[in-house]
Amino acid sequence: MITLNDKSKERLRKMNNLLVSKLEETFNVNVYQDYVSEDEEKGYHYFIFETGGFTSTSKDYTLTQDVLVRYYSENLDDLDERALDVISVIKDIGYTFENTNKTAIQKGDTDAYIDEIEFYFKRVVKYGS
Repeated sequence: MITLNDKSKERLRKMNNLLVSKLEETFNVNVYQDYVSEDEEKGYHYFIFETGGFTSTSKDYTLTQDVLVRYYSENLDDLDERALDVISVIKDIGYTFENTNKTAIQKGDTDAYIDEIEFYFKRVVKYGS
């Protein structure tokens, strides 16, 4: 069987694992990939990360990939300060920061809200020869 891009695939796995471990150890919260099911998380204080599509670059065998990190919290007053920390932690492991979006999500039919911050990053992915 021919295996292509084994080193690149292993590097992607390592990058994902490092992203999860750095966020978990820095913020002491759970980190999920793509989604969180209702039975996994009872509170509203966690991260979800998703990887997006690839874009070509001017360098041979080099791509960039979009990475979205969502932070959910409830009843925290220091979101801007935490956002700066999230950006620093993820930049320190080799990602390029793009921008953030903040919003509040209403909890059902109540007057309670959950804060969500979306962090947009890019990472470099090498492939091929």
